Amino acid sequence: MNETVAIVLVGHGSRLAEANRQFLRVVEKARSRWHGPVEPAFIELAEPSVPQALEQVASSGIRQVVVAPWLLLAAGHVKSDIPLYIEMARKRYPGVRFVEAAPLGIHPVMVEILADRLEQAQSNGNPRKNREIGVVLLGRGSSDPDANSDVYKLARLLWEGRGFGAVECAFCGVVGPTLEEALRNLARARLRRIVVLPYLFFAGVLVQRIEATVSSFRQEFPWIEVIAAPTLGDDSRLLDVVFLRVSEALEGLTRMSCDVCKYKVKLAGFEDDVGGEIALARSLRHAGLVAAAPHAHAHAPVRKHILVCVNTECVVQGSAALMAALRQKLKDRGLDREIQTTKTSCLRRCGDGPLLVVYPDGVWYRGVKLSDLDEIIDQHLCGNRPVARLIDQVMTP
Repeated sequence: MNETVAIVLVGHGSRLAEANRQFLRVVEKARSRWHGPVEPAFIELAEPSVPQALEQVASSGIRQVVVAPWLLLAAGHVKSDIPLYIEMARKRYPGVRFVEAAPLGIHPVMVEILADRLEQAQSNGNPRKNREIGVVLLGRGSSDPDANSDVYKLARLLWEGRGFGAVECAFCGVVGPTLEEALRNLARARLRRIVVLPYLFFAGVLVQRIEATVSSFRQEFPWIEVIAAPTLGDDSRLLDVVFLRVSEALEGLTRMSCDVCKYKVKLAGFEDDVGGEIALARSLRHAGLVAAAPHAHAHAPVRKHILVCVNTECVVQGSAALMAALRQKLKDRGLDREIQTTKTSCLRRCGDGPLLVVYPDGVWYRGVKLSDLDEIIDQHLCGNRPVARLIDQVMTP
């Protein structure tokens, strides 16, 4: 008899309860189709967390667990967060085989679903020839250039053979071009209709923003018909791809796009991310190895990990200079080996920058000035007493 395999299906997590409920409905559908347990997990903002779900499954006696991301593309969560959780689970349950499946990624089914959403969006309108139609494929946007490039690949696959007048890519946040920029580009092409195609699972805050942008564009360009297509939703074909990824993982066939991974190779503009954003995860892993037994790669882990936002708005407010000064001060004091510093993209506290985050303490500072650095170093980094007047929030485990 084949050994039972459990799936931990990992969603992103949202502050909106309805978005989380939509994901849980997907889990229920997966349970009806899989021959073993299927448990939900959220990367952030909701529970159960990934560690909690792995703990629950492993403690139940299951000996094979596939962690399957309900995520469209491979970015930081797939490349860094989930592998760390799996590594922690392997140490705690050495008798259990944990494997990570790839995200849904680039697959013909994904292009097929997008084409169906395009057709669905236009079903109530006047017939148009494809050459009269422009399409905006709208991704969420990521600080990972590899994930963003996959959106462009999907757009090209959607365009090839269908004869659309034009297909543009845009992103909801983090990177450009924005939806408004893409719509304006297509407006210059003298198209009769533009369809905005959200590459998102469910409706939520981002969809509300899309509708607002489309409404504003219609008012400015009333002669162009603009339609917002529905999201991917919980289309049963998405689970087909998930189960394919699970089978690949069990057979050891999971492939990640490591050739252009910003955590492994130096890409222009992302040089500091090579090992940077996951430095704390690596040090935690190394610390566990050191505790278990001496080995050739053993070394002391970092004490603190400081993240500084260098997204556009924070840079305007001085975050780049702040990071340079912080690194120099740590080096001058001989603290640069035990305190890791990393540049990050948007931390979603726009207007409160420069932002400086200290982990593992979970302390977020806002409006940090060059004159504040010595106090933060002396009082917090060396004395473990956060500087209360600068605290934006404290995110405890």
